[in-house]
Amino acid sequence: MSNVNIVVGLSGVGKSTVLEEATKLAEEDYEIINYGDRMLEIAQEEGYVDSRDEIKKISSEEQKQVQKEAAESIVEDSEDGNVIVDTHAAIQTPHGYLPGLPRWTVENLEPEHLVILDASAEEIYERSTDDQGRSREHEDVEGVQRYREVAREMASAGSVLTGAYLKIIKNRSGQAQAAAQELVEVLEG
Repeated sequence: MSNVNIVVGLSGVGKSTVLEEATKLAEEDYEIINYGDRMLEIAQEEGYVDSRDEIKKISSEEQKQVQKEAAESIVEDSEDGNVIVDTHAAIQTPHGYLPGLPRWTVENLEPEHLVILDASAEEIYERSTDDQGRSREHEDVEGVQRYREVAREMASAGSVLTGAYLKIIKNRSGQAQAAAQELVEVLEG
């Protein structure tokens, strides 16, 4: 039986590293689908954006439509096996925070587990300033802390809406393998 699991965390928390390590440690096969990448594919097809960082600047109606279509395509992919959705619980936009997992998305995905990958605000800030690959929304440690709080509240709401298990895993500096092992225990436990 296939299932969908969602792993959320702020940019700089180390989701990609932990997920990559978890797939190596897991006994079962998991396909990792980056929700933002799926949204980008759809937004580009619709002619809304050229790059991922532009998604947060499109109208809320366009963004909601892209989110819906991305969720539908991920659900289709999950019919063939176990899926881990790599995403954000909240998206900081010029207009305020937008839910990364609004009701129609999280209910459509019907996750078994919703995992918050977390680290201290200081660690997230430091890691995000080291990543020159993309524009990051973290201006200072206090901003990261506010963002963490909003994201945690939004992820918790997703658990309430779906009945999914909610787990918080700390990804401390230099401890990605321990975080990955904990994630595998959640997924296969």
